[in-house]
This record gives sequence, C-alpha cells and structure tokens, in this order.
Amino acid sequence: DELKAKNPCSLCARMRRGILDKMAQEAGCNTVALGHHKDDAAETLLMNMFFGGRIGCFSPVTRLTRRELKLIRPMIFIDSKKIASAAASCGLPVVKSGCPVDGQTQRQQARELIESLSGQYGPLVDRLVGALQKGGISGW
Repeated sequence: DELKAKNPCSLCARMRRGILDKMAQEAGCNTVALGHHKDDAAETLLMNMFFGGRIGCFSPVTRLTRRELKLIRPMIFIDSKKIASAAASCGLPVVKSGCPVDGQTQRQQARELIESLSGQYGPLVDRLVGALQKGGISGW
C-alpha cells in the first residue's frame, strides 16, 4: 500500500507504529508501551494547534479495537529531563536519533518555543499538559 503524508515525520511515525503493532500481534501481545513523556505531549499539543488547527494530543492510553491492541504511555507525566537523569544514573545507553531531518522539524520548533517562553511565563510544559487534563480532551 502507498502511504501519503504531508511531511516525512508523519509518514515515518505511521511506519514505525505499523511495525510495532505487527510485531506485538505476532508475539501474541495485546499491549504496547510507548516512550512518550510530558514534553512530547506539550509539544504535540502546540503542533496540533499551530500546524493542524485543532486542540488535541495522543492519549495516555489508546485502544485500537480493530487490532485488539492497547497502547500505553507510562511516562506521559514525567519530564524528559528526569527520564534522561534516571537513564544516566542507571547507566542505560541512549540512542541518538538517526533521522535525517532531526532538529529541523515542527516538533523542534514547538520545543524551542516552549523553552523560550518558559523563561518568561514559568513551567509551560506542566501548564500545557494540565490544560489537556482539565480541558475535556478525549482520552485525558
């Protein structure tokens, strides 16, 4: 099947997820844990608002009924810096992104905007994720 996406990040994400879903089913698993963290959720909310014209984000738990698969994001309420610190203190290896457009994406733009505004307005990541939790967003 030919996949059509507006940007390479979307296409790559769908391809990765398809492979993960297939591998989980082949292994007889009904749950896949993804590594999204709090910063990812805040960045995704801004990306959806600025580039998609909608308020939304992936959910902490998603059920894919057609595949009988559940996606969980157990680190969704943890800051990326805390995760990196824990990984370092445990001596876990960190894999660098092999993406050819790494650092030049809409996600990077959202990350930089949050960083620049956090100095002036405080903990924006916490506030953005809090807005998802309080805002009646499906799955939150």
